[in-house]
Amino acid sequence: MIRQIFSILVASTLLFSCNNSAKPSSNNWEIVYQNALSNKDYSTAVVALNHLVLSDTTQLAKYYDSLSVFYIKKLRNYEAGQKMTDKGLALNPNNAQLLEFKSVFLSAEGNIEAARQNLLKAYELSKKQKHLYMYATTFATEGNLAEYTKIVNGILYNPNYQQEMIEVTIDENNSQLIDIKSLCYLDKAKTATNPKLVMSYIDSSLAISPAYEEALYYKNKLSGK
Repeated sequence: MIRQIFSILVASTLLFSCNNSAKPSSNNWEIVYQNALSNKDYSTAVVALNHLVLSDTTQLAKYYDSLSVFYIKKLRNYEAGQKMTDKGLALNPNNAQLLEFKSVFLSAEGNIEAARQNLLKAYELSKKQKHLYMYATTFATEGNLAEYTKIVNGILYNPNYQQEMIEVTIDENNSQLIDIKSLCYLDKAKTATNPKLVMSYIDSSLAISPAYEEALYYKNKLSGK
């Protein structure tokens, strides 16, 4: 953690003058924050943002939004991420990204209907296929595969589809960006029972995102490699 200590030696007493000591301004922490971002130093970025929350109350909604992202996606401090999400939504209930995060926390708590409503609102605000896909997964969670499949097929076979990338997890420390259609095709492969259809869906997934690691894993596994 970056610490800035300012002191003034008064005469020969070796005492520090609190009145004359320089204090970090919000601009100082903004510089620290921007430098941390450029270095992908997310721990320092979080420290800087927490200072900015205290020193610059005019942009709290923006700071809480960024803090939620870093806590959840970079530092995996989900408890802190949930707190920042709630604070951010209290200031801006129409923040689609925070509604998305809130839905995940609600799902983890078993409150699927509330999660579904948050995702539906996020989709209405953002028009992102990601939010529509996540909305579909709430039905799969409850075992309603018919509704889930209907929504996913709507994404896959939408004639007006515009490419949209989504972040998927590779392992605990890594992720990758793929076309959301690749994710949908792999999901269909996982639920299909016909082996030929399973491989067909996997091939469709890889045709769109050839480097999709999870799809490659399943293809190699089914091919006996």
